[in-house]
Amino acid sequence: MENKLKGEWYFDGFFHRAKYEGVISEFIRTYKYSQHSSLANLFSEFFLELFQIFPPLPNSVITSVPITFNSFKVKGFDHVRLVGKKLSKKTGLPFLNMIEVISQRKQQVGSSRHERRSLVNGKYGVRKEILYKTSGNIVLIDDVFTTGATVNECAKMLKLAGAKSVYVYTIALARNTHGKD
Repeated sequence: MENKLKGEWYFDGFFHRAKYEGVISEFIRTYKYSQHSSLANLFSEFFLELFQIFPPLPNSVITSVPITFNSFKVKGFDHVRLVGKKLSKKTGLPFLNMIEVISQRKQQVGSSRHERRSLVNGKYGVRKEILYKTSGNIVLIDDVFTTGATVNECAKMLKLAGAKSVYVYTIALARNTHGKD
């Protein structure tokens, strides 16, 4: 589904596959927190469906919202990066590890919209040496769009580094994403 979001957004478009509820939310939580990396293939298929309805711009590259080092230590893998690599193989679009966490912060789960914006401000950096080797058309993937703070910060950093376009694709859209803090 395509979304028309209100507010200040640095990305050029946003698409999601489903609402974050029911079986989808259970699958995502299982994948993220129970180390069921086998679900990466299913999620890459979800993104592939979105790409068929909302195709990326020509010469786009795929990148993902990275997890923190502490999250990596707990999970043992970067769940969205794994999906991105599988998606890359299915589409032929290169997957590039372009965004990095430059500042560890507390987890956003349970935080208000305002707190989430504050927690991600300055958290991410762009590996410009990788970005500069691309067309500048970026497909940014993540699992869940809750308030949009994370993908917006990543898109902002990509644009400041020189990206021409950033389109966000997520598996799910959380309820009340347009609500107040």
